[in-house]
Amino acid sequence: MTQNEYGPSVTGNADHIRWKHLASPFGASTYISLLEAGEVVGRALIQPRPMRTEAKMFNIASVMDLLIEQKHRTTPANFISLTKASGNVEQYDLVFHTSNERTFPLYSKLFRFPNPFSLRAYGFPVRLAGVFAALFGRRIEAIDWFTAPVRWLLVAIADTAKFCARLEIAPSAMSDDELETLSAKSLHQSGPHLARTNAFLKWRFTDSPFWSATIFRIDRKDQFVGYVATRKMELGGLNHLVLMDFMLDPDMPFLARIALRLWLVRQAITAKADALFTMVNSYSSMARKIAGFPLLPIPDRFLPHATPIFVRPRSNDLKELEADRSIHMTLADLDYF
Repeated sequence: MTQNEYGPSVTGNADHIRWKHLASPFGASTYISLLEAGEVVGRALIQPRPMRTEAKMFNIASVMDLLIEQKHRTTPANFISLTKASGNVEQYDLVFHTSNERTFPLYSKLFRFPNPFSLRAYGFPVRLAGVFAALFGRRIEAIDWFTAPVRWLLVAIADTAKFCARLEIAPSAMSDDELETLSAKSLHQSGPHLARTNAFLKWRFTDSPFWSATIFRIDRKDQFVGYVATRKMELGGLNHLVLMDFMLDPDMPFLARIALRLWLVRQAITAKADALFTMVNSYSSMARKIAGFPLLPIPDRFLPHATPIFVRPRSNDLKELEADRSIHMTLADLDYF
């Protein structure tokens, strides 16, 4: 069906599908089909993702890859049926999903699904020729030649800040105990989050055939204080270094947080990216450790579409999440890239 609708693409690649929907450490995705006259004319896949709250661990899932064949989209009944079935899978306490510009009115107005927050974009331009090209359709390399001293200065400032904050950042492994201790502390002080384990990070960032990323361990004064995961990719005609995921010690000092953001800018410069980019739930206290100076908020009008998060709880224990804006969520929890 994917091939028929979109032609050859990553989403239709067999290795990608096996990785995304069969190889997750949390289990295979649930397949929901829409039938007409005995033939499949639509489908959605429900990917499991445990969520940790202070009360307990809940079995939740993300609705992904919802698709209805073109000729069967003329009536809203098919979309309504498939959407309702996707949120009524018995083994999940809650399902969440996002939308695009076409489905947002349906989810928000027709179904009235709770939308406690949206992911917001943040970034920092490091090569102004790319920004000029995005705005005016033409890349002038001389802009980057003239602004090179600014990038050199940013690299020097980032190195100095990292040294003063006594941070060590390297693509090194974290132990399961270290990650569990950090997750438990973050849960207590920063609110709910989707489960983070070494098995999940390996699957999401190392094993992915097309969406691989590098995980960096962060230590301060020889103590583990978190990690970030980044990947380089093209987005909107620009090369970006994308911050895909992060979890940081809630007690990380202000100087260390600034130093980490500057280090991310430095990584974008050394990767010869046009910009640093990320998306976070800006209401989350965990996100505020990353989404600040020098990273700048990017209005939704500069993105392909907004990223609202809709939550659909089946368990009464999770009804409070319909209005909870504190959930730590990153690009690692979605399937954009």
